[in-house]
Amino acid sequence: MSKRTSSIVQTGQLEGAKISIQMVHNDGLHEDLTIINRGTIVQPMSRWVLASLRGQVFYQFPDDLLLRSGMSVVIYSGQWEPETAHNNQTNRVDLLWTTDQVWNNHGDTAILFDANGLEIDRYSYPHERVLGSSSNRRKVLIRTDNGFDIDSEVLLRAQKVTRKHSPPSADQP
Repeated sequence: MSKRTSSIVQTGQLEGAKISIQMVHNDGLHEDLTIINRGTIVQPMSRWVLASLRGQVFYQFPDDLLLRSGMSVVIYSGQWEPETAHNNQTNRVDLLWTTDQVWNNHGDTAILFDANGLEIDRYSYPHERVLGSSSNRRKVLIRTDNGFDIDSEVLLRAQKVTRKHSPPSADQP
């Protein structure tokens, strides 16, 4: 008889899943962000990352998190008490990011990246023009030895094109 093993699924947004940031709540010391799956299938969240664009702070989702259709996940930061989280709801999971403040009180942009580092969704508060027009460009997440970095998708494409069209060096025939 063969043994059954399980493995962690790392994927981008699956067709049929519709993952979005529903809201950011920031009242100074108590912060939370809600993400929901409005799609029709389960989305594995392994290696997905939530980021504060202004603060460049990153949260990597637990490898075993599966976001079912209609399910939401609330990520807490700041000075929340552990009993504040309500994990008794079947369509909601509460996660603690950090007891530090993450979200800027004057405005910030939350960006959700899939396991491939591609931007899936963003939510800006108090309004869309929080960080200026350059912040509206799609972002990509780059995994580094020291954690994560956010870059503009346009800049990365330009760098790839430049490398492809570079003239051969004098050493090459």
